[in-house]
Amino acid sequence: MFSARRRAVSVLAAAALAVAGVIGLAQPIAAADGLPPNPRDDPFYAQPSPFPDVAPGTILDSRKSTVRALAIPLPFQAWQVKYRSTDTHGKPIANVATIMQPLGEAPAGGRKLVSYQTAQDGLTTDCAPSYSLATGLNVPAAELGLMGPLLLAGYTVVTADYEGPESQWAAAINSGHGVLDGIRAAQNFPPAGLNGPATPTALWGYSGGALASSWANELQPDYAPELKFAGVAAGGVPADIDYVARRIDGGPLSGIYLGAAIGLSRAYPEIDTSTLLNEAGKKAFEEVGRTCIAQFAVSHAFRKMSEFVTVPELLDVPAVKKVIAENTMGRFRPGAPIYYYQGVFDELTFAEPVDRLVAKYCSQGVPVQYRKEIGEHGSVAVTGAPGAMAYLNDRLSGKPAPSNCT
Repeated sequence: MFSARRRAVSVLAAAALAVAGVIGLAQPIAAADGLPPNPRDDPFYAQPSPFPDVAPGTILDSRKSTVRALAIPLPFQAWQVKYRSTDTHGKPIANVATIMQPLGEAPAGGRKLVSYQTAQDGLTTDCAPSYSLATGLNVPAAELGLMGPLLLAGYTVVTADYEGPESQWAAAINSGHGVLDGIRAAQNFPPAGLNGPATPTALWGYSGGALASSWANELQPDYAPELKFAGVAAGGVPADIDYVARRIDGGPLSGIYLGAAIGLSRAYPEIDTSTLLNEAGKKAFEEVGRTCIAQFAVSHAFRKMSEFVTVPELLDVPAVKKVIAENTMGRFRPGAPIYYYQGVFDELTFAEPVDRLVAKYCSQGVPVQYRKEIGEHGSVAVTGAPGAMAYLNDRLSGKPAPSNCT
């Protein structure tokens, strides 16, 4: 039976990636008439003022939603929930998550939850998962090819706009908190019929979604100790952003370095862009800061960061080095067992830092199943999906977590 599920994952994932090109690299499309407005024009997304004194994960508002693929409604029930989260520096913010369920009665034994983190990868609400799923036109709606099999298997799926209202792309703490509080909101959303923190729960994400999933796993023991995860599956893990930035600077993916710098500067005002950026840099930050990865990965390919800054090497600036250290994985012991899958020829989230991260987790006694796949960043999003779903299914079925730590 589960081999059929694996085949379904491969087929659907291949279709999704054919549309997307690469996770996060498809071109956003404007919403058509009759579809939901962009979050910046939708009062549902507005930040409360004054902000209520409530615990992280508290639901502030909710509404029914429709999940679409290429603007065509899909036969799942769905809701959008606005919930309280916490940004990088401890400030309360309101995030939005989409909760999806298969139609019909709850599966035998009760509902189980998978928190799926999309490769949101953008600096504007055009890239917000809740908006993309409701219109079916923009990335990350293409990742329905991976969420669909989870729903068909009977799982409830939650996916959060984990970058927050300021689209703080690549900001670890902000993203991890957004995921954890989205899980809290889903587990306690009455229409979903889940069992609060006792709900069997797992996480999954690739690339940008792996960043959010992995940080949620590292932050969970301290930030959300009541949550217990059966396991976390992640692929194409951006384990060391300094390593990635130095390797892609000036190459075909250099626009991603620029986009991540913008996202982190929003989360960390100590990165003084007023003095670090030259005129070309200020213009690039303004232009790129209104786009998603589909645009800036193309528009700023083959550019060197030195073209935009007033210092010889941005990554060597003390304030930047401090921010990078705070956003490099391995700071905390993860709370749940892990399945990592990694392309040996990955040209964006390179294998060497993931190797080191896995070794560190193993030394901390974390059960890690680490699988190397023949392929690069885009192809492994497809080829690695069946193994990730099999791992999650086994963990949610109560099977002990395997480990190939040495």
